[in-house]
Amino acid sequence: MLSSKVRLCPKGPQRLCQPSQACLCFFIIAMISSILTTSPLTAQEKKVIVELDREQIYEGESTRYRVFLSNFDRPVEPDLAGFDAFQVQRVGTREASSTNIRIVNGRQQRVVQRGIIYEYVLTPKYSGDLLVPAPVVMVDGKQLPARSVSLSVVAAIEQDVVILEMTLSHNTVYPMQPFDVSLNVAVKPIPEPEGDHDPLSVQNPLVQLALPWAEDNALPAGIIAKVPGQRWLASMRSERGGFSINGRDSSSSLLGGFGGFFRDLPEGYMPPAKRVHRPTANGPRLEYWEYTFTRTFVAEKVGEFAFGPATVKGTFGIRVDTRGQLEGEPVYAFAKPLTIHVKDVPTEGRPDSYSGVVGRFEIGADLSPQQAKVGDPVTLTLWLRGQGTLENAMAPKLEGIEDFVKHFKVYEATEETQDDLRLFTYSLRPKNIETSEVPPIPISYFDVEQEKFVTLRTEPISIAVTRSDQLDNDEIAMSVPTVTDDTNIESRAEGIFANVTDLRELRNERVHPDRWFLTLGGLTGLFFVVALVTQRVQRLHSDTSLQRRRSATSDAKRRLHSAIAKLESGDPKDGAEGISEALIGLVADATDTSHGVLTSTNAVNKLRELKIDEDLLERFGEVMQSCDDARYGAVGSAMSELPSKSLHVLDDLARAMKGQRLLS
Repeated sequence: MLSSKVRLCPKGPQRLCQPSQACLCFFIIAMISSILTTSPLTAQEKKVIVELDREQIYEGESTRYRVFLSNFDRPVEPDLAGFDAFQVQRVGTREASSTNIRIVNGRQQRVVQRGIIYEYVLTPKYSGDLLVPAPVVMVDGKQLPARSVSLSVVAAIEQDVVILEMTLSHNTVYPMQPFDVSLNVAVKPIPEPEGDHDPLSVQNPLVQLALPWAEDNALPAGIIAKVPGQRWLASMRSERGGFSINGRDSSSSLLGGFGGFFRDLPEGYMPPAKRVHRPTANGPRLEYWEYTFTRTFVAEKVGEFAFGPATVKGTFGIRVDTRGQLEGEPVYAFAKPLTIHVKDVPTEGRPDSYSGVVGRFEIGADLSPQQAKVGDPVTLTLWLRGQGTLENAMAPKLEGIEDFVKHFKVYEATEETQDDLRLFTYSLRPKNIETSEVPPIPISYFDVEQEKFVTLRTEPISIAVTRSDQLDNDEIAMSVPTVTDDTNIESRAEGIFANVTDLRELRNERVHPDRWFLTLGGLTGLFFVVALVTQRVQRLHSDTSLQRRRSATSDAKRRLHSAIAKLESGDPKDGAEGISEALIGLVADATDTSHGVLTSTNAVNKLRELKIDEDLLERFGEVMQSCDDARYGAVGSAMSELPSKSLHVLDDLARAMKGQRLLS
């Protein structure tokens, strides 16, 4: 165990205010109390109050910045203009309310104070004394006064005990192209005689590692990890010390030790270590233990995305005293954030057969049946398999291929995605008996590794086409009647004909070909009607987009009622999440967008593109805002109205979409 003998810098972490929920509560209570001491008229004035949870931090650390809008009934997003010295991340919105009793002229007055808190995380880009500008809050065209605050950013002390380096496998990528973010932590070995032992196995408490991109919910919007954060961290769990990552460690411990150094070590996270030699500023190469954290991501959209910064705080063994005890020294180190640029697929050189996908793929096609008559329907299935943006793949336009137009009648394709497979199903009808094959189909994608367009073609598929069934006139057998004017019936010994004893049983036995042709035409027409109806039904059942639109309203109502039940049972967070998913899911189904892709902002933009009434859009946005507030812990009067508001919005939204034939 490290001894308690440590040296701390005069501006060390023991002097820095630590964030806590108590600090936030005190902040809210203090603001409300100060407002309640004013006159009744003044208490109703709208005010903007700001606060930092820490006014002094280390370079590479972050602080929480809160903007309290006092006496605001509706949200007004602050404009953080001029915050160029900071990376700004929106955390959430909280609703603050309080009821107090005041004594005025011997009478009690009940005062209700409400407000909204917008919370952000500020990460300074520089060290030194920085000015956090006042937020801009506009009400009725006027800017409300607000104050700026100061933040002291302490530069990290130069040291060679712990060195952090963050790297990217690519500086520029395309959407869905995997890239790695790595953090290398180099730690000096424990002094002799225990220099061969892992230096991270003697810390208690654990070394604190702040690694924002280890948390899935802290990733930039549009970035997804190949492996979920919990599983990624679990693969590095260590029973002999290591790092506490973003405050995560285990309460279990191990007993035992080595040379008296190791006892009661909490569990942490530690990737495999290796011994390396690193050059120093003075020239000589020093030995270090190096720990590398690597995580793979892909970007779903174009833009610039920041990762980091990463910081390490801990006490590290640097010497052994005369009694054989290991002495430690507190060390703070950080790695600056890195930015990756995600660029769009180039337009230059883009082939007409480009399917809109990025990655690496293979294609194939199947035909069923491979024998048909002219005009008979056959099914062509084209498949695209691989890794990349499969959901964006567009069906090839067979009408643009000359051989298809010449030999086949082509109907619009249906589309379906199954894991790493994208299926396009076409209905074809051969036009003539000269048709002997389904021609090759080109489809192009953008290969991110080669940074070029690649065109693939399916193999031609043989098909045997014969003439359709048709009767010529000379193939139709008819009896030609003999017309006579003699109506006399001759008497025969065996009676009138062999089997007729009554004249009333005689019938006109002449053949009427016009009636046969009429019946045959009716049956043929009925056959084609049944065939077309059958084909239409099959297409409707295979059209996933249509099926989604048909069931969109009922699915959304079912999800909404389930979410309201959670809300009313005392689970505001999951209930609000479910309400948001139900409404956004309705928009996704109506616009044939994958679930989980749309955010509330995306949904509003899509509705605006569909020319949905602005009043309905505003009510939709209010419900989304209430859901966001609940997810961040704000439970106010708006929550009691959320069930009825969400039901009305869903009904009105479904009605508006049905009016535009988006839903059926």
